[in-house]
Amino acid sequence: MAEGTLKILRGAKRYVPVSVKRPVTKLIPRRYHRVFDPGWHRRTIGNMQLWEELGELQLTYLTGQGLRPEHNLLDVGCGPLRAGVHFIRYLEPGRYYGVDKNQAALEEAQELELPPAEIAEKRPTLAAMSDFGFERLGQQFDFAIAQSVFTHLYLNEITQCLLKLEHVLKPGGRFYASFFLNPYGKRNLDDIQQADRVVTHFERDFFHYDVAAFEWICEGTSLSVSYLGDWNHPRNQKMLLFTKA
Repeated sequence: MAEGTLKILRGAKRYVPVSVKRPVTKLIPRRYHRVFDPGWHRRTIGNMQLWEELGELQLTYLTGQGLRPEHNLLDVGCGPLRAGVHFIRYLEPGRYYGVDKNQAALEEAQELELPPAEIAEKRPTLAAMSDFGFERLGQQFDFAIAQSVFTHLYLNEITQCLLKLEHVLKPGGRFYASFFLNPYGKRNLDDIQQADRVVTHFERDFFHYDVAAFEWICEGTSLSVSYLGDWNHPRNQKMLLFTKA
């Protein structure tokens, strides 16, 4: 396809409604996606303008919390490796495990993100899963992180994630999860303005939760939860820490 034609198609794409764009995209074989949008895999998680900032933030935060190169790390909802490339570079070979439900974006990221970063030799494990079947990885983890995952999940899905994660964390293992805070308690059913152009909801994505909801999930498990609060997230997501006894 001529370069001039590609430029016209890419320029016109911004004027196509999302309601039309998404169904059409699903019909196009994945191998052709990069023809029309070379960075499509990055767009699957949004906040493209914060790509480097949010990736580096996660590494900086976890190393500040004690993550070391010899630790096993599980990256839940790793997406197209925005933070993954930083974690893989920092950790010893074979220590990074990234899981995400979007297999196509994960495969594209493995092909397009790892070689330029020169970290393919670090042997990261990347797995597509939508059921939080972490046990299939055959590994126990010192650290885990889920950045902007709970913001998209119903409470029963979060419960499933935590109960599955409980079985693959080492004793003393730590799971850091960002979320949007509902500071008003479970009786609040109103929307909350979290940041500029970010509004969260009780019953739909983006979700917000009060800390008591996570304490309730942990009851009767080997997990305990602590509210860590701010961690310099540009969209005002807060941080939770789940620790295995």
